[in-house]
Amino acid sequence: MLPVALPGWLDAVVGLLTGFGLFIGFAALVGWLIARIGGPWVDRGKAKLAREQAGAERYGWHPGTDADGQLHAAGCRIFAPDGHLRRILVGEYQGRPIRMAEFVHTTRGRYLPTTWVNHLIAIELPVRLPDLAVGPDLVIGPGPVVGDGAAVEPGMERVEVESEAFNQRFRAAGVDARYVSAVLHPRMMEWLLDRPPVNFWVSGNLLVAYAAKPWTVPQTLTVLPVLSGVADLIPPFVLADYGRQVR
Repeated sequence: MLPVALPGWLDAVVGLLTGFGLFIGFAALVGWLIARIGGPWVDRGKAKLAREQAGAERYGWHPGTDADGQLHAAGCRIFAPDGHLRRILVGEYQGRPIRMAEFVHTTRGRYLPTTWVNHLIAIELPVRLPDLAVGPDLVIGPGPVVGDGAAVEPGMERVEVESEAFNQRFRAAGVDARYVSAVLHPRMMEWLLDRPPVNFWVSGNLLVAYAAKPWTVPQTLTVLPVLSGVADLIPPFVLADYGRQVR
């Protein structure tokens, strides 16, 4: 059989199609490997999360609403201004009303948007207090922040307290240094240093713990005793001098 000489343009087209076919085949192989290897890992992660989110009713936490919008407002301030709440639960802890939810927001990446699932766990205080942010992951700088940290807002400033051990482990920010120091008195700082580290924000009459991961029962059981202890240790004069009645 005589060899057939292809025109230059046709030879280029055949080469292009061959390269494209090899690329598609390679991409399909990579996708198959990811599905075979990553699929079970993702399924196990989803199953674990489902187990950790089950059983809230055993603790008296039931589906509810954020009637006054304060939990949503706290999430918008901590994570992103355009997020929304889902999986809202309400109940009581040691006689105080509590509410919790996942806070979901989306950021626009370079190629595709990314959805972030965070959670909020809040204990209600008897009065509204000025803003106060405390936590190991608090970011002193402009927001928004993706991750566990929350950027303080304009008008809030970093406050160094008298305990160097506390300053090394936590950051604190508020609208008034005297108010921050009054809340973070020695017994309060000792309590926080002896407990699992929690990021929290005083927002209105809510004492809100937050983290950049989905809500779970074990996380809530860890956080609530810390929040309750903080609420117990807020001095009465702080509630009287700085507090405003809840409407």
